[in-house]
Amino acid sequence: MNKSETVVHFYENGHHKYEVSYENKIKHGWEKKWYENGQLSLKRKWINGNPKPPGMKWDEDGSRRIIKPDLDKESCLFCGACIGVCPTNAMLLEYNERNIWINEDCTDCLFCIRVCPVGALSYPEEPSRNTTFEAL
Repeated sequence: MNKSETVVHFYENGHHKYEVSYENKIKHGWEKKWYENGQLSLKRKWINGNPKPPGMKWDEDGSRRIIKPDLDKESCLFCGACIGVCPTNAMLLEYNERNIWINEDCTDCLFCIRVCPVGALSYPEEPSRNTTFEAL
């Protein structure tokens, strides 16, 4: 029988500080972190001890931080496969600048990384470049 538990830590003011789910003493489920003011800071999925993409992060004021795939411009074919598979139409291909931009509608589904025929997109813990654009 699997033993599931959720560990919760609180700030002195009573707000949640950290919450993570375990199954058989292995991280499995959601990991959540909060700022001291109660604003959610991080929400990440774990499956059998393996972290999924960085997930969603927020600044202390509540605005979402966008952490999206990095692009290797040297290997990218600019074929548009990643854009075509995006379920939220969050990606924009910029041919002139040879770049791919991703807006706040991205859900971190990773379809873009999976469909890339040359592996030009990667999902680092923290991005090495700004991958976001403002909505037109």
